[in-house]
Amino acid sequence: MTSRILMHVGPSIGNYDVLSAAVQPNIGFASPEFNSAMKNSLEGFRYVTGSDSSYTPFILPGSGTVAMESVMSFIPRGSRILVVSNGVFGDRWEAIMSRYPVILKVLRAEAGKAVSTGEIEHEVSSGRYFAVAMTQVETSTGVRLDVESVAKAVRNHVDLVIVDGVASIGGETMKASHWGIDVCLTASQKALGAQAGAGLLVASPSAMEKLKGESTSGYFADLRNWSDIMNKFLAGGGGYFATPPIGTVFSIQKSMDLIRSETMEARVSRHEICSQAFRAGINHLGLEILASEKLRSNTVSGVMVDGINIADFLQRCMKKGVEFGAGVHPSVRDRYFRVGHMGWVQPAHIITALNAIESSLEEMGKKVDRGSALAAGEIFSRYPGI
Repeated sequence: MTSRILMHVGPSIGNYDVLSAAVQPNIGFASPEFNSAMKNSLEGFRYVTGSDSSYTPFILPGSGTVAMESVMSFIPRGSRILVVSNGVFGDRWEAIMSRYPVILKVLRAEAGKAVSTGEIEHEVSSGRYFAVAMTQVETSTGVRLDVESVAKAVRNHVDLVIVDGVASIGGETMKASHWGIDVCLTASQKALGAQAGAGLLVASPSAMEKLKGESTSGYFADLRNWSDIMNKFLAGGGGYFATPPIGTVFSIQKSMDLIRSETMEARVSRHEICSQAFRAGINHLGLEILASEKLRSNTVSGVMVDGINIADFLQRCMKKGVEFGAGVHPSVRDRYFRVGHMGWVQPAHIITALNAIESSLEEMGKKVDRGSALAAGEIFSRYPGI
């Protein structure tokens, strides 16, 4: 059986030590071992997001979508919210928030593009908004928004700056405290490279103050039910509201240990090099990247391939041991596929992925220029320490 390389957009490429750490038989959520794992994971998440000790970290059972929905805990009824959407998962902010008694305005970009900082700044300066919600890396297209610039532009116009970092945290630079971001969230299985099963977020002191007032939140994802428990874990104790994802937390703890050892600076650099090498190979094949050049992320690439059956192509790649993701953006759904180069991605994964793409396209009669792995290798040769 061929060992599969998971280059989907999440879950991401696994690390044996991180994934095996999730196997913790006969350890419950009241045990000192779990309390310690939660403390280490929460503190590690502050480190990964560039959040100082004034920020409150949360680990919730579920996924990135749970973390997104929990943001409603901070938002009073009737609030005006600006959603910045660069694709399908930016639109998820609208899908979630439209279920609640708030007033939404959505700024959208076409596939492969991003809403400009100027357009966002103009909108918030022309009308009173309680919050701006944006996505750092759009999973459907691989577009990276310059959240540092956007946060700076809107900071004095809104109460909360909210960032979905589901496809970015752990592979892109995030400095929540320095950039003035109030809420930043992700999922355990993406660029953090841990087991699936948890949504993670950090909240600034200003955001936490909002929990003292009225909100539109439901019950399970109401952060009021979780905040005291998280503080108890940070203090070395424990607590309970609903059953936590025990195995996933041990996996996150191991991931955080390895990330600290690597350092976030080196980790972001590794992601950047791997993404550049992958795109060099794609360019050599004569294919195009969906995201505009200046907007391309370290963690996700959308690859345009006209004239083939994408589902057939993906199955051929999977038989060669590499799993990619199908396209999901409605305007180009049948013309591209998605690649996740995040988490524990290494040069060997990039080379194997390019070989699978090249040979599968040739089998399907698509004319390509051979040698994509060599083009990627040329990039890697410039960074012998990766």
